[in-house]
Amino acid sequence: MNAATHYENANFLRELAESLPRLRPQGHSQGQAELLQRLADDELAQAQHDEWVRAKVTVARADNRPTLATDEVLTRLGARHDFLDCTALTV
Repeated sequence: MNAATHYENANFLRELAESLPRLRPQGHSQGQAELLQRLADDELAQAQHDEWVRAKVTVARADNRPTLATDEVLTRLGARHDFLDCTALTV
């Protein structure tokens, strides 16, 4: 599902929660409406998360910095790890 679908689902669930007293005058409880609202909140959160991830991917793809080889990354991380180990011993 994409963010638009999550937004549509959230709107539908909110409308359903608001219409529940009219749709089931004797057979609904406040808990059911609250559950529908929570589900709508979950759909909204998922839509926002999807948009956040897509924005991060767009930024990462647009990054034109030179890439590092795996060996170079491992060397840098190893040096950083060794440095942190040395500073932890002196503290």
